[in-house]
Amino acid sequence: MNIENEWEWVKIPNGEWAAVAKYRDHKLSEYNTNPIIRSLPPIFSREKFVEYVTRLPTCKSSERELEPQYRFHCIERLSRYFDPLNKTVDLQQVVCVLIMQGYLRRNPLQPEYALRSGQIYQAVLSGGGFNLEEYVDVPTSASGLTIIGPSGIGKTTNLLNILSLYPQVIVHPAHSVYQIVWLKVDCPHAGSLKGLCIDFFRAVDKLLGTNNFQKFGVKRNSEDYMLAQVAQIAHTQHLGVLVIDEMQNLVAARRNSSEMLNFLVKMDNIIGVPVIRVGTNEAFPILQGNFRNARRGVGEGGVIWDRMENNREWNFFIEGMWEFQWTKQYIPLTANITSALYYESQGIIDIVIKLYKMVQWRAIALGSEVITVDLIHACAADGLHLVKPMLDAIRSGDEKWMMKYKDIAPLDTNLYRNKCLDSLEETDLEEVRRLARSSQRMGHISATLRHVIIELINLDVPPATAKSCAEKVVTPHGENADKKVLIKEAYKLALQCGNISTEPVQHQERKIKLQPKYQENDIRVIVENAKKNQTPACEDLKALGIIKDPLKDFFIGE
Repeated sequence: MNIENEWEWVKIPNGEWAAVAKYRDHKLSEYNTNPIIRSLPPIFSREKFVEYVTRLPTCKSSERELEPQYRFHCIERLSRYFDPLNKTVDLQQVVCVLIMQGYLRRNPLQPEYALRSGQIYQAVLSGGGFNLEEYVDVPTSASGLTIIGPSGIGKTTNLLNILSLYPQVIVHPAHSVYQIVWLKVDCPHAGSLKGLCIDFFRAVDKLLGTNNFQKFGVKRNSEDYMLAQVAQIAHTQHLGVLVIDEMQNLVAARRNSSEMLNFLVKMDNIIGVPVIRVGTNEAFPILQGNFRNARRGVGEGGVIWDRMENNREWNFFIEGMWEFQWTKQYIPLTANITSALYYESQGIIDIVIKLYKMVQWRAIALGSEVITVDLIHACAADGLHLVKPMLDAIRSGDEKWMMKYKDIAPLDTNLYRNKCLDSLEETDLEEVRRLARSSQRMGHISATLRHVIIELINLDVPPATAKSCAEKVVTPHGENADKKVLIKEAYKLALQCGNISTEPVQHQERKIKLQPKYQENDIRVIVENAKKNQTPACEDLKALGIIKDPLKDFFIGE
């Protein structure tokens, strides 16, 4: 279900689309005095949330009959597959609370909103980005969240799917303001605060068509000044939640990483904008302070996401994914296949989805069109070799060994897909070239004829026989006939005739060559006519002088 259809959209001056605020009364009265909260979607039930965010690719059984190159495209649809897990549902509820609670004390209709604006402005004038608390003393209701976990388990993907339920920009014509519900930026590689500010300015400019980067992002501006401007923009544009991804980049920060963390905490506590920090396990030593301050009950503070365990939820996830199979022969899911997928992926969702794609590519390229446990292990050995050391460390359960590999490197499956495509094309290339030469000699070979020939070759019919049988079937039926019927008839013909590529033609030619050319008084005609007339052929032969009368010949002297 597409939630975007539930909004009215308008183009804002920069050409982007923004949702028009549609005010609703929430069931909780404290949310109904603030127009910024009233414009947000309702609080979703677990069922409604799952219905909205589940992304299942299109998969028709008829697509299994498509040619391999088309099915390679179909398999790519798995990249967009999204099946929310239990922890996804839990995270959605936490994010919803963060956004709504964060807006509670930032009501543009209340005096404290204007008071905070003035205090932040004073901080901007003095460049007090690091010392916001000295200027701003209006209480807030926001809190932050930290998500830590190995790469590849879907932290960012899940978060973005949750945020996709909210329009990123809402325009309030009645109040002449924009509301940026969420904004995501990556932590700069060097952990630079200036870099973070510049990325923030650019992200806002892209959404609203403003020129914050030109105004505030120039090098001569101090870090403090930029930080104060970030706070001001976040407040003015009613930012609902700021997501800082790739927090592990702080490990490589040239300066003390605590400066950035302190500023992000002030965004929560002083400006009132919730901040969600997302990082891999490598960032844990830096962010563990956030976990110490975790607030019980509402789940805010810190969340550790780990790979899936080989349990009922894993089986349910694999069961859902397995339906999307484009090999010609559909292989039902078995316990052995589920176990093999877990062994090779160790419960990391990104890896298991990519492995499933690889297995299908390989099965098609090999021509077997069958997925087996052995094929899963073979594909893992070939396609996952870059992450194999990390997966081996996880399998071992040895924590010291695992610490050597802080993160699972991003897995690029494009090379593996291209390798399978090359293998597939290499198999057919010689035959295709042969057919192309034949086509040049014989004139145009239609697409239908070519399709039937290739399908027959795929059925192990020798190329020459395939061509001969295909021509015999396609010619009388025409180009627009049902290809399945043509293939079936041509294959039947090939089975009946055996080495049919030459025999029918030679047989026909033999008949033409053996057509008798009768001569005058041809013995064959005389004998044939005598048979028909049931008379002795010798009398006719004697009458024509072809044979002698034995009585006259032997008794000529009497």
